[in-house]
Amino acid sequence: MIVATRTGNPAPRPARLADARPLYIVPDAEARVALDGPALTVSRDCCAEQSFPLQRISRVYSAERVAWASEALLACADQGIAVVFVDDDGEVMARLLGRPGARDELYHRLMDFLLLPQAIGRYRRWFAANRGRVAWWAGMKLDVPSDQRVPRPCREWINRRAAQCAGRIGGERSGQWLRAIAYDWMQAHLQDLGFGTANELGQAGEPALARDLTELFTWYLEPARIGWLEGRRLAAQRKGEPLRPPRQADLVRLFETHAVRAAERGRDITSSLHRWLIHEGG
Repeated sequence: MIVATRTGNPAPRPARLADARPLYIVPDAEARVALDGPALTVSRDCCAEQSFPLQRISRVYSAERVAWASEALLACADQGIAVVFVDDDGEVMARLLGRPGARDELYHRLMDFLLLPQAIGRYRRWFAANRGRVAWWAGMKLDVPSDQRVPRPCREWINRRAAQCAGRIGGERSGQWLRAIAYDWMQAHLQDLGFGTANELGQAGEPALARDLTELFTWYLEPARIGWLEGRRLAAQRKGEPLRPPRQADLVRLFETHAVRAAERGRDITSSLHRWLIHEGG
């Protein structure tokens, strides 16, 4: 356990940028991470030193063999940047969670709310209302007939369109892969907000917050998926080539192409939940 004391007023921390991205430090050889002002520096014997501003880092994935200076780890913690240590097989060995500050306010508000009578039913109504809203938005973007812009008919329309563009299996798999990517993003985002398997909500599993919010998040991603599938089909027709089935790596690249906007949508969802909890809890 690390105990730190401060005297005087702490210096204001620069805000993390909206397009902050994960930093992966998994070198083939030994590497060292140090702090240089407002940036992490990564140095290796075989390469020139690299600098990564803390403002542009959302979280860090580090190989366990990387040598970290304590000042660099503390700077990450102070900025609320989680550091995840992984072994050579990609298994998580340890996590350093950033200083919570206001990050865990959503978690505490939700835990307080769940103590209220009929809390789960009220949460379900919030979820259903927001699912209807994002389904209507996706349907509008995809020109789904207006009478089908409710969750179940809209989902069936999207599935049929995906099958027309990529075949039944290709359409299903592209949707499954996109949902898996969205779930990983949402789970990491919730961890940054103080949620995790070690706390009460993670152990109880009700409500299944990551699953529910991922469903809302995925609706925002569907127009990009369908547009991409349609573009592939038209390109194959123009070239007179057989349509190749989509690959998981293609969906990863598609998500990364829209990563900044997708992250804004994901944060909008948790912000909406936060505002609703403030209203419901008083």
